[in-house]
Amino acid sequence: MTTAAQHSIHYQLLEPAHLIPGKRQRHLKGLLFIVHQGAGLLQLGPHSYVLGKDDAVFLPADTLFTWHTLAHSRISRLAFSPRLVQPRQAGLLNNAPLLLAGGERLANWPSDVSDPQAAWQGAYGRLCRVLHDELQHQTPQPLSASSHKASLSKLQQLISANLVSFSLTKLQEAEFEARFNMAHSDFQRQAALLTTLRELAKTADLAQLVQSYGFSSVAEFEQACALWLAS
Repeated sequence: MTTAAQHSIHYQLLEPAHLIPGKRQRHLKGLLFIVHQGAGLLQLGPHSYVLGKDDAVFLPADTLFTWHTLAHSRISRLAFSPRLVQPRQAGLLNNAPLLLAGGERLANWPSDVSDPQAAWQGAYGRLCRVLHDELQHQTPQPLSASSHKASLSKLQQLISANLVSFSLTKLQEAEFEARFNMAHSDFQRQAALLTTLRELAKTADLAQLVQSYGFSSVAEFEQACALWLAS
C-alpha cells in the first residue's frame, strides 16, 4: 500500500521477485529505507554499501544516490515532504527499535484499503506520523568504513569493499545467510549483473566485460539476466 501523493509522508513496500536495478537520482524528499528481509544496495558517490535485515538508512532531500533492491527482499521506503522536520545528513540509524517495528507493521498492512484518505486519517496515517516523530530523535551515523563512527558491521564492510568476489569463512557464510536470507553466491551474481549493466555503455567489448565480472561467456551473462532480472 502507498499513501496518496498529496500526503506529507508516502509509504511503499518493495518486495520484488527479481533484482530491481536502481537509477542514479536526487530525490526532492527525504527517504527512509528499512530492510525487513534480504538486502538493499546503496550507492553514494563512488562507494557502495550493503544493507541487510533490521538496517535502516536515511537520505536527506537532494542526496545523489542509487538504490538497488535484491531479489526476494522486503524493504520499506518512506518519503518525507521537505516541509517536515528531518535529519540533514545521510547515514545508518542505529538503536531504532520503534522505527523497525513501525516499518514492519506498515509492511504487513492490508493492501485492500478502499478509501486512502480515510486510511491516512486513521491508524495507518498515525503510524506513518509516529515513524516521522521517531526519525527526528535519530542521528544518522556515517556509513564510511574510514569514519570513527562507522556503523556497518565488519561483514558488511567486507562485502561492500568488494561486491563481486569477496571471500568468506564458513562462520561468515552462516552469518551472511542469516543476515541477508540468501547464499552469498546469489548475492555475488546479482552484484556482478548490476556492475556489468552499469559498465555496458562504456565498452565495445562485451565478452571481455562480462568475463571481468565472473561470467564465463556472453551466453552465461544472458542466462543470468533471464534468471535474476524481471522481463
